[in-house]
Amino acid sequence: MLLHQLKWKRRKQPVLSAMTTTESWCRVGLYNPTVIRVGDRYLMWYVGNSSLTRESDCKIGIAESYDGIHFTPLSSNPILTDRDLPAGLPAGSSWQTPHVMYDDDEGRFRMWFIMSHNGRDPATGRVRPSQINGLGYASSPDGVKWDVHPEVLYSAGRQPRVYRDGPKAYRMWMGAAPDQEGGRVGDAVFRFTSSDGLSWSRDRDPAMLVDLDDRINSVVYPFVVQEIDGYTMWYGCHVDGGIFELFTSTSKDGLAWTHHLDKPAFPATRNPDDFDGRYTSTPCVLDDGDRYLLYYSARDWGNLYRAGDGTIKYDSDGIYRHIGVAVCEKT
Repeated sequence: MLLHQLKWKRRKQPVLSAMTTTESWCRVGLYNPTVIRVGDRYLMWYVGNSSLTRESDCKIGIAESYDGIHFTPLSSNPILTDRDLPAGLPAGSSWQTPHVMYDDDEGRFRMWFIMSHNGRDPATGRVRPSQINGLGYASSPDGVKWDVHPEVLYSAGRQPRVYRDGPKAYRMWMGAAPDQEGGRVGDAVFRFTSSDGLSWSRDRDPAMLVDLDDRINSVVYPFVVQEIDGYTMWYGCHVDGGIFELFTSTSKDGLAWTHHLDKPAFPATRNPDDFDGRYTSTPCVLDDGDRYLLYYSARDWGNLYRAGDGTIKYDSDGIYRHIGVAVCEKT
């Protein structure tokens, strides 16, 4: 099966949404799912906040499901906040783009995530892009209570996706600036390798670079799936018209990639009535036996939201406030 040509059946309603949640901590932003299956449970970790869009106070929560479609947030949410750490995060103040795996050998959950801080210009109130975006790490016996590593693993990245090849072999694909001394982390995706999941070496050449095609304006949020015959990488790209949607690349060895940029693998619907009409983003693809599940963040076409202080605010780029799921049955 060609994973970059799957025919997805998307659900009409989001799995979780800031607009319908009863959780007080994620009523403005709710997005960025990472989902794994452990036994008969599907566990989803996600990011949210309840103050302003693009504010540096995002936290992480967890929800569970027994069918991969209907998720219930746990009462212990949020499970990771900056206040939970006596010394704070090793860098920044906001939790972003978590990726979780379950380590069968150690019987523990392992999480890689990004720490960021978006300051606001005091004169205009506009957000200044984060210059931190440090890679962090944590481990947990149950997926709820986490021990956070005290050091930054890599100085600037976005959405790590880590895979284990053996006792001392890890691979990670992550958004990073082509120039390690500076630049946008949304310009390229690189492969990293490690013997312990903590110390990482980056390939010289990127797996995907925004300059490869003038139809896209960014490349970010990679998710790689390994099959018998090779690899498929999903990632998000800004395109014309204020749209952000998911594209794919394929590879036989995880090093040389063929990019399929003629059309999106999972587009935004562009329908003003749909929760995913404007953005489909942050892909997480789960091979679930007889089906594939695609979890993703979404933005609708609305620009208004209720801030934490009760006032109505406007975000011209839209708000990450939904998590969707799509299903593709294997044949």
